[in-house]
Amino acid sequence: MRTHPNSAGRAITDYFNTPAWHAPHESDLLAAIMRELMDDGQPATSKAIITRVIAKLEFEGDEQRLQSYRNLLAQLLESGQKK
Repeated sequence: MRTHPNSAGRAITDYFNTPAWHAPHESDLLAAIMRELMDDGQPATSKAIITRVIAKLEFEGDEQRLQSYRNLLAQLLESGQKK
């Protein structure tokens, strides 16, 4: 019986186990922020959302999540300029 190294399978497993794979998408972060605002009884206005994202940026320590918040902030600011 011959055994072959399963390098492709190992590479796939390693990819899905990396922290980057588990980083939340911007849409998930936006949904969480909107839920926080609603739980606090605040309106989910653009200003409130952007303020909350900036607050998250100031205290977040995880680099992947920081990048996700930066991307979300950029998208929010971009969409505000198009109006």
